Order: sequence, then structure tokens, then C-alpha cells
Amino acid sequence: MLMVIGHWTKDDTVFTYIYSFHMPALFVISGFLYRPHSWRMTLMAFAFPYFFFSMISLVVKLFLGELQIVELADPRFVFRIIHYRYGLEAGLFTGDWFLWALIGLRFMFGDISWLHYTRKFYLYLAIVATVYMTFEKHLISIDSLFRGYYIGRLVPCLPFFCLGLFLRKMDWKPCQVPRICIVMMFVSFLLIPTFNHALGIYDNSYGYSYLLYAANAMLVSVFVFVISDMVPTSKYIITFSKGTLVILGLHSPLLHILDRILPSDINILSPFITMLLCYYAILVCERYFPMLLGKVRK
Repeated sequence: MLMVIGHWTKDDTVFTYIYSFHMPALFVISGFLYRPHSWRMTLMAFAFPYFFFSMISLVVKLFLGELQIVELADPRFVFRIIHYRYGLEAGLFTGDWFLWALIGLRFMFGDISWLHYTRKFYLYLAIVATVYMTFEKHLISIDSLFRGYYIGRLVPCLPFFCLGLFLRKMDWKPCQVPRICIVMMFVSFLLIPTFNHALGIYDNSYGYSYLLYAANAMLVSVFVFVISDMVPTSKYIITFSKGTLVILGLHSPLLHILDRILPSDINILSPFITMLLCYYAILVCERYFPMLLGKVRK
């Protein structure tokens, strides 16, 4: 929901607060829930939704006049579908950088079988990545190191993914956090974004320091998990939790359509309408097209 609002809002304050932690939180969750699979299954699990929702986005852009059919004949247009690096014009799948980074992390920590030993040293890797990103401005930049490939974003994402691995290994539960720590996390969430205006991992912009950005993002992520644990489980939450790829793939085309058809005075409802439509799309995919949820069988 925060991702949808973040891609919709034009309010700098809302944007700053959401982008101070929402993608790190998603990588913490990804690490916490990580289970090794064959790298082929991982690629297929991401590839089906990636291409399908890219085509949905393409149709919407053609319908809204944001693309012309003649542009499809340009051989370079394929790079907007397989959008694997910066400098390839805008991709069709909003948030595709996240998928590339997540694939890289999954490969690194066990989906490629001969790399599984890296999980033994995940805390050391997290420390190295944090130190490198903290001093990146004085070293070889991450974009130079990886030549602009999105998979290179696994480096700033790695500490958050490793935090998820650590929490799971420790069998951590949100109810174990003392109240005073919850208050401190909330204060961190309120104060740090006000002066550390981070644009986030996609822009590789972390305000004053990546270390400050990462520390705040980790604290706020845990705070969000504690608050979420207090929310009663419902079929809606369970459905949304199964369909994050659907939301990632559909939210941008839906927001574009709603922006055209909704009067400006009720445009504020766009993120909520988008989530509602995604909910029913997830139910359809769950029943008829599980591959679009990333569920691939051997």
C-alpha cells in the first residue's frame, strides 16, 4: 500500500517518509521468508509475471496515447520490456529494479547451489556492504562497478536482506520487542527523515549517509512489523500477501488510468481503488493463473 501511495503522491513530505524505509522493509521481509530454490525456478517465478504485466502496461500506454504503435517497430523497444539497466528509457514494469536486485540476492544466498556457503558469512557480508555503501562516494561508485545493471542494487539491499535472515535464525517475534524500544523506533521514524532526505535505493541517494539511512530503515522496518503483528489476520491481508507481484505489476497502469478518469477532487482515492482492483486480480490469478503470483512448480 505504501509503495502504491509513494508512486502516486506528489507531496514531498509523504514521499520522504515512505521512501525512508519501505523498500528496505520489503528486503527484510524477503530475507526473513527466503527459502532456497533452483535458480531456474526462481527465474521462471519472476519471468512470467514480469512479461505478462509488462504487456498489460504496454496496452495501457497505447490506449492512453503515451506510446505510438510505430514505436514498437524500433528494435531498441525490446529493452523497455527486458529492462535490466539504467539508460534504456523507461521500462514497462514499474519497480523492475527491485526484482533484479532480489534475484541477485537469491542467487547469492543459495538459489545457485555452489554459492550456498555465503549464508554462513551473511553477517560479515552485511557489514562489508554497509561500510562500502557508507563510503561509496569516495570509492568506485556502485553504478560504475556494475555498469548500471540493476542487479548491482543488491549491494545496498544486502544488509536489509541479511537482517531478515538474522531475525529468522534467531526465531524473532515482534511481540518480543520492549515497549521502550518501540517508542525509540517511532521517534526515529518521525525525526530522521525530516533532515535526512533520502530518495532511496533506486536513485542510490541516501541523504547525509547510507549508514544513517540503513539504521533508520532497519529500526522503522522492525517498528512496522511490531505494529502489523497487532493487526488481526484477515482474508484480505492474506490475499494481499500472496499477490505482491500482481500489485507491483498492475499498480502503475491502474494509477495512470485512474488519473485520467477520476475528477481531481476525488483523485486522492486512486491508491485505495488501485488496491481494491488488485485484490480481485489476485483472487483471479490465485484461482486460474498461479504463475502470475510467482508460483511455479517443478
